[in-house]
Amino acid sequence: MLQLEPNLIADLVGKDLIAFGTGGLGKIAIPYLAQEPDIKVIGVTNSRVSVVDAGTFLNTGLPIRSLDTWAKQRPDATILLCVVKKNVETSWAACEAAGFRKIMVVPFDLVEMLQTLYNPSFLPTGHPMLYMMCMANELREVHRASFAEFKGCHRGQTVAVVATGPSLNYYSQVKGVPHIGVNASFLKEDIHLDYYFLRHYEPEWTEKLKDYDFVKFFSRVEVTERRVPEDRFPEYVIEENNARRFFPGEPFDEFYTDITSYPLMGGYTVAFQAIQFAIFTRPKRLLLIGCDCARNGHFNGVEMVDSWQPVERYVSKWLSGYQKLKAFAERFYPDMEIISVNPVGLKGLFHDMYTESWLNAYPEWDRLECEIFDPAEFEEQ
Repeated sequence: MLQLEPNLIADLVGKDLIAFGTGGLGKIAIPYLAQEPDIKVIGVTNSRVSVVDAGTFLNTGLPIRSLDTWAKQRPDATILLCVVKKNVETSWAACEAAGFRKIMVVPFDLVEMLQTLYNPSFLPTGHPMLYMMCMANELREVHRASFAEFKGCHRGQTVAVVATGPSLNYYSQVKGVPHIGVNASFLKEDIHLDYYFLRHYEPEWTEKLKDYDFVKFFSRVEVTERRVPEDRFPEYVIEENNARRFFPGEPFDEFYTDITSYPLMGGYTVAFQAIQFAIFTRPKRLLLIGCDCARNGHFNGVEMVDSWQPVERYVSKWLSGYQKLKAFAERFYPDMEIISVNPVGLKGLFHDMYTESWLNAYPEWDRLECEIFDPAEFEEQ
């Protein structure tokens, strides 16, 4: 059986779990969880079982009992919802009505891994190995076409990655420095981008993007696009924007030195794809702008909204990704300095610097302990 990566199941360790859901997702996830020595799954249920003893689940040996029965026998247990996103709300309510107070959803990244790699029926062909080989070939061809010409193109320069956290509002663009934006950053009037990454298809954005002449990279995620068809970029949109393609790496989130052959770091935010591209251009200094890594909304006032997992769950994933970035850079690019401008959730991780406008807006911050970010010191001709 597959040995799951510790970080994928960390939230499940130390809990007495009752798996709720015996459909497609449950049939994928529960058998793997049941064989994990660090995971304690004591039984299975769903909304349709109404008897005390309904046998065992697949070949796991786990007893299947009604939700009410489990509530009487193990009211202290944690319900693990192994259901698709559209059924989470009703399943959660049913478990609460039965008396359970500890309820969680099976980790999204675990589901991604199992569905992507270990469920052949999820793949669009009867030959999963052939399909995966074709995908690997496509990734290499796409990434060589998209990225090869940019290898080392900004060697010795400063490069900025522009994300969309509220701290972006306190940054004035440094002249002469290439800026790599993501998502809505291109809409900020006083920011001019040289490169741009977009992970999910947003029709309104792509329509506006046609009027911008920076280099654009749009994602190509075969498995996600099959499950959520509306997330796939139509070919005419790619053509109208003269966009290049890229593959993000979820559920395996790692940095690689050669992005012409490997996927870009996933990390559940497009900022990591932009950052890995920035490193590929070999700057001496990398500025992180608007990379707040916090649940504090966006620069344009749009709030963050929970989707499959609570936003706090994603924030922890983002922080883990930035920690991987730090370790990766220290090992392979010790000649590159990473500067976090107006850090929020990243405070203390990289070289922290603060703009005057930030410190003016937050007088409670001790100026004597804050290094000032002076754009003039980073300007390049």
